Amino acid sequence: MVEALEAVGGRSMSSVANDALREALELAAHRVALREWLDELDVKHGAPSPEQFAAATRGSANQDAADRRAVRQASRRDPA
Repeated sequence: MVEALEAVGGRSMSSVANDALREALELAAHRVALREWLDELDVKHGAPSPEQFAAATRGSANQDAADRRAVRQASRRDPA
């Protein structure tokens, strides 16, 4: 457990848990805001066509893959 705590640069288990919870709540709030904005766009401009939806899904998948690569690279860096 100590190694895992040190690996994430945590000061204490409580601080790591609080940071993780804070990040999860911020992400959830961001997703809610994004869904609300997308709903507003649907009302104003209409829902996307199947082709537009597929293109957006591909773009999102590409961004997700890039985000995962960035996280892996950052986790490999020496914190010192």
